[in-house]
Amino acid sequence: MKFRDYFSNNFETGENHYLGNLRTRYYRARNDDVKKVVEQLIAAEKGVLKAKNENYCEIFFECPEYSCTVVVISPRPTETAVDLNVTTYKMLPLGKGTKIIDHIYKYLDSKLPFKGVSLYK
Repeated sequence: MKFRDYFSNNFETGENHYLGNLRTRYYRARNDDVKKVVEQLIAAEKGVLKAKNENYCEIFFECPEYSCTVVVISPRPTETAVDLNVTTYKMLPLGKGTKIIDHIYKYLDSKLPFKGVSLYK
């Protein structure tokens, strides 16, 4: 992690991110199945679903410590990509956003069949 990342409240995953744990994850599941698991995650985190945009395939929710936008895109009918955008509510975050993203991805990995990381560079 870069030095400035320890003081940033915003973290976003991407296909070509310089940190390996912040790259896009792919699952062998349909788009609707992944959205259901994300809704289960929101309930498990005691979060509140704020918005669900079907046009852009986004789900926005808030938890007591952070807010998150989950982008669920299906490049193929049986394959789904998940990207995250996390904003923490701390004065000194000290990289807390990466830990939250790791936690969310571990939850998704336990509920969905994992296919790979950053498959379409």
